Amino acid sequence: MVDPTTVLLVFVTLLTGVFVWSRRTYVYWQRRRVKFVQPVHLLGNLKEVLWLQTSFPLLLRDYYFDPQFKDEPVVGIYLFHQPALLIRDLNLVRTILVEDFVSFSMRFSKCDKRLDKLAANSLFFVRNPKWREIRTRLSPAFTSGKINQMFALMEEVGCDLEAYLQRLTANGGQRRSVVVNVKEICDMYNTDLIASIAFGLRSYSLRNKQTELGSHCREMYTLTFRRVFDLCVIFFLPKLITLLRRNLLTPAHADFLRRTVLQVIQERERIGILRNDLIEMLLTLKMEAALNQDRSHFTHQEDYLVAQAAMFELMGIESCAATMSFALYELAKQPLLQARLRAEIRQTIGGVQSNDITYDKVKGMKYLAMVVDETLRKYPNVPVLERECTPINKKRFYPLRPYAECFARRGMPVYISNLAIHYDPKYWPEPEHFDPERFSPMNRHLHTPMSYLPFGAGPHNCIGMTIAQVQIKLGLIYFLHTHRVEICEKTVDNIEFDRKFLLLSNKSDIYLSVEKCL
Repeated sequence: MVDPTTVLLVFVTLLTGVFVWSRRTYVYWQRRRVKFVQPVHLLGNLKEVLWLQTSFPLLLRDYYFDPQFKDEPVVGIYLFHQPALLIRDLNLVRTILVEDFVSFSMRFSKCDKRLDKLAANSLFFVRNPKWREIRTRLSPAFTSGKINQMFALMEEVGCDLEAYLQRLTANGGQRRSVVVNVKEICDMYNTDLIASIAFGLRSYSLRNKQTELGSHCREMYTLTFRRVFDLCVIFFLPKLITLLRRNLLTPAHADFLRRTVLQVIQERERIGILRNDLIEMLLTLKMEAALNQDRSHFTHQEDYLVAQAAMFELMGIESCAATMSFALYELAKQPLLQARLRAEIRQTIGGVQSNDITYDKVKGMKYLAMVVDETLRKYPNVPVLERECTPINKKRFYPLRPYAECFARRGMPVYISNLAIHYDPKYWPEPEHFDPERFSPMNRHLHTPMSYLPFGAGPHNCIGMTIAQVQIKLGLIYFLHTHRVEICEKTVDNIEFDRKFLLLSNKSDIYLSVEKCL
């Protein structure tokens, strides 16, 4: 039998060891005279995230605006035991994202290559040197010329959106307003569009409402205690990812994506169907690699092919649907702005009975671009940017001088809260006010460099940025061409971000009244 005194002694020794380790760990920024957020033992600054009291992007936004850090270029934080930096100075932001990208060329987060192959091999998570190869190979597939070829597929889904709204408001030729959850409609539109251009199939969410693709995507971003644990390991404890066996995509989700994409690829190779979508672009790259006898090309590995399509689902459905719904909400609150946008749409593509729309016409709609840009300022697609310090020449530290009197250590994560920057009154007067005129040709040159980062910046910016913008613009065109949105009794007075959702989403559903324009 174990002596109780021995058990007590071991327990006290362990507690003492943890206390000593914690004291040594959490004086890292204090010793370097960097102002920091006071941590909690063992949890660092993640207690509120773990307790589902807030999301990490909203936590960083709160730290950015904390009065004690008002004039600080950087803020020290702790991810459990790991010291990290929140960057506040825009000169440092430019250095990290653009000027010295090679010293911050990878994200800190990581997925398990064996357990979570699709996420690990996607362009978002794959690490150098594989990232550089895939990015270089895929970049030509996202040029304006390629998107122009893909536009007809996007237009088909836009027509489905307009037909869906026509059915909602049909009333024998008379005006009829109907109260709808606009986020739900935007989810269906973006699910159908991504299914078409990334997976090469028609999902018809706007006809059937619930699809497997859409439900998997929504579940991925909803924070539960289990989901928070998975994400904390992936984003904050990546060195333990293999030991703890956490994954971003559930096995059921990964199996669905793998089964769907490989089935489409096999059908294309067997029949030879030509369709200007991502699958065809990947198959073209695969054939080019075969002609050059390049067996190392990533397209020869099935999981790499599926992973790039999965990346579109990860980033293209939920974020674009949220942007669309936020834009509609803001336009409903300001009817004059909505009327001006509808006038531009009808002037460009024709009246109610006309639908003469092309990619070049969408690109030429200046006020539509201003509305989308202002929406992305208030509600950026990705509200926080992360990088890992990887100094060249195997140096241990990266100096942040002259902008900050400290160093970033090799392997240290650094974060940029573009959500906070977009709301900083130093760069955006009256940041809570929705004003597309901020992005008029006359005012664009007044923007402070690096103060607008909805898609990141530098070599690691969002590769699908142009497609996402067209996707959002086309959705707004087909929504507002023949219909108007107005606030109603169920409409929320103000947007309040959901602290249990990984991306930016309103805490409650956004309801608006939709009415057909005669």
